[in-house]
Amino acid sequence: MMMNPVLRRETKTTLRNWKMFAILTIYVAVVSLGAAGFIYGTMFNSYDFSFDPANMGGMYVVLCAMQMGLMLLSAPAMTAGTISGERERQTLDLLLMTKMSSLSIVIGKLLSSMATLVLIMVATLPVFAIAFYFGGISLLSLLIMMLYIMVTACMACSLSIFFSCIFKKTVVSMVVVYLLIGGVFCSGTLITAMLQQSLYWTMHQDYPSLAFPLTILVPNPGVGFFSLIDSQLGSNIISNVIHVYKNQSAAVNTLIQHYWILNFIFNIVISGVFVFLSALFINPVKKKK
Repeated sequence: MMMNPVLRRETKTTLRNWKMFAILTIYVAVVSLGAAGFIYGTMFNSYDFSFDPANMGGMYVVLCAMQMGLMLLSAPAMTAGTISGERERQTLDLLLMTKMSSLSIVIGKLLSSMATLVLIMVATLPVFAIAFYFGGISLLSLLIMMLYIMVTACMACSLSIFFSCIFKKTVVSMVVVYLLIGGVFCSGTLITAMLQQSLYWTMHQDYPSLAFPLTILVPNPGVGFFSLIDSQLGSNIISNVIHVYKNQSAAVNTLIQHYWILNFIFNIVISGVFVFLSALFINPVKKKK
């Protein structure tokens, strides 16, 4: 099977640049400092400055949250200039004149960014191995978490490529993606929590239907992440925030506990849609009747 030419070129140029290894070193250092800070914090709060292995579940949550946040920050920064950068260097027309289709170009750009993110994530696995040393976290749970984070990062990369096709400047497309992820997706939790509480007190302390929060929270990567944490560790983070577990059936409770599956499917669909739209926007041949 022939490798995508754009992916091959982008991979070679990325790995030959010293900036990639500098970013990789800084990224691993930040995650390592987060793990060291958590261990020191648990020891500092103990009575005799001792370490309790039972706290490894908390360190797993901290490391996964750092990984999720850093990926959502890194994905637009690495992908927002894929098309607009080619346009600024005046090489986009040359790329479109090749035998590659516009869809192949977009997929190659997306895969090159995802390959870099996968390399960064793999480099942090030794830090996660600390949790395995003390037990409490299974390898399957970690693999599912990494897969979920990568699919979420792929969604952010597809959005970045789409806005990179629309806007001519890389900075503009990057800012728009950050505002979209932070403002539209992550604000749904706050809106839902506020409305749930207001409806709770106006309905004689009876929680409203689940249809409304389910519709708003499905696109939210933060809710999906903590839903996966709840499923793996048996915690109740989502229920304590939005109070949707009360007075619901067992089937509904099971659905709420697996919010991350709905968000996982949503991210895959959104990634495919925006990759297709990106290919349409950079297509040099526009058929008009």
